[in-house]
This record gives sequence, C-alpha cells and structure tokens, in this order.
Amino acid sequence: MPFDQSILDGIVRMAREQERSLITIDGPCASGKTTLAAQLAERLSAAVVHMDDYVIPHAQKTEERLAVPGGNCDDERLFHEVIRPWKEGMLVRMRQYDCRLDRLLPEEVLPESNVLILEGSYCNLPLIRQAADIRFFLDAPWAIREKRLLGRESPESMKRFYDRWIPLENAYFSAYELPDPGCIVIKAPIGVT
Repeated sequence: MPFDQSILDGIVRMAREQERSLITIDGPCASGKTTLAAQLAERLSAAVVHMDDYVIPHAQKTEERLAVPGGNCDDERLFHEVIRPWKEGMLVRMRQYDCRLDRLLPEEVLPESNVLILEGSYCNLPLIRQAADIRFFLDAPWAIREKRLLGRESPESMKRFYDRWIPLENAYFSAYELPDPGCIVIKAPIGVT
C-alpha cells in the first residue's frame, strides 16, 4: 500500500527541519509500518531498523517477562546498540536477532545517515520514546489488517497472531496509552490526525 504523496511530503519536511531525526513508526500488525518506513527511507536516504530484529531470545521469554507490556522486545539492547551511538554520531554496529534460529546474527554496520527510522510495534517503549524526535502511529481497521495478514501468513502463523502476537500488542498499546498525544496518527487508508 503506497502512502499518499502529501503524507510523505509532510514527513520529509518535518525530518529535514532537524539536523538529525530519529523517527519511530508504531502501530498494530499489518497497519503499513514497514511500507511507510521503506518509502520514507528512499525519500530521506534514511537508515531503517526493524523492531522484529530486537525481539528477546526464546530463553528469555518467561511468563514474568511476557507479562510486562512490551516485555518481548529487547529495548535495552536496541537503545545501547543502536539509538545511543547513532544519537552521538558514532558508528552503529548492530546484531539482528533471528527468531527462527534463536540467535543473534553476525554484526553489521548501520549505514550512516542523518535520519534513522525505527519501525515496528514496541518502538514507543519508554526507553525508546524519550530518544525519538518524531513519532508516528499507524492505525487501520481490523478488516484491512486481517486481509493483509491472511495474504502473507500461513494458517499456523495466523493462529500465533490471534493467540499471542495481537494480545501482546494490545496489552502494550493499552499499558502505554498509545497512541499518546505525542504521536502523529496516520489512519488507513490515508489521512493524518
């Protein structure tokens, strides 16, 4: 789903008003976060980091950890590995987590850029939120999101979305009252509030 040019133009203007911009794109599954991040990255020559690469390893997925809203995200590793060094203008060396292999992948250097985009659910956890310059929250009706999920996920994967991932996301949104007043809300199919 390509985003309306006027939305993209407005975001580009906001990002260019600052010397360096950390942009977060949050929202429920299948709301268009990855698509928006890709379109903005192209327009802004931005680096993109996906929250899916900062999920906690299986061994850390205890009932206690998952009971904490957003506890399935390794926000501390993301902050110390990516956000803080990027904010300080340092070279960012990151290690993506591969959930299928349950291990960190070899270190990569994040391309240098004056704009860094964090996309995915959980990018408004407090540690990340306080570092962000511009925060977006994508919102789309469940019918649109479910159709997108059904088009890309297997029946087994959809069961995990229904039983696990969607309830975890909803608990996170509720606990942190998202979208909060600091978020710019983009509603599907188009529009900004």
